[in-house]
Amino acid sequence: MKVSLVSLAALLGVAAGFSAAPSNVVNTRSVATTGLTSVQLSSTQVDAAPFAKPPRVVREQLPTVYVYDHCPFCVRVRLAMGVKNVKHLIHFLANDDIASPTALVGKKIAPIFVSLETG
Repeated sequence: MKVSLVSLAALLGVAAGFSAAPSNVVNTRSVATTGLTSVQLSSTQVDAAPFAKPPRVVREQLPTVYVYDHCPFCVRVRLAMGVKNVKHLIHFLANDDIASPTALVGKKIAPIFVSLETG
């Protein structure tokens, strides 16, 4: 069984929007041979194109995102809004603020995306 490992930089490049196409195998070495299975590790050289930032999205009425500063799901939403280049307002909720999220969605949960546009 041959296991191919890709470098962390290549994975982050693909996740960040770089177009990665593995070229040739640079180094292959045998790591372990146990009974019937031989594991080989190989590293690949990856050519990546730079990230092209999309055009700025600005609506008439800016959407508001209600987030907790310590919430990993809120961080993902903020990251996605930044990568997609969407202009928005951020409202940080206090951890003990129960009234604000309950008034918006009915329970204490975040992130909450509020868009005032209709249609």
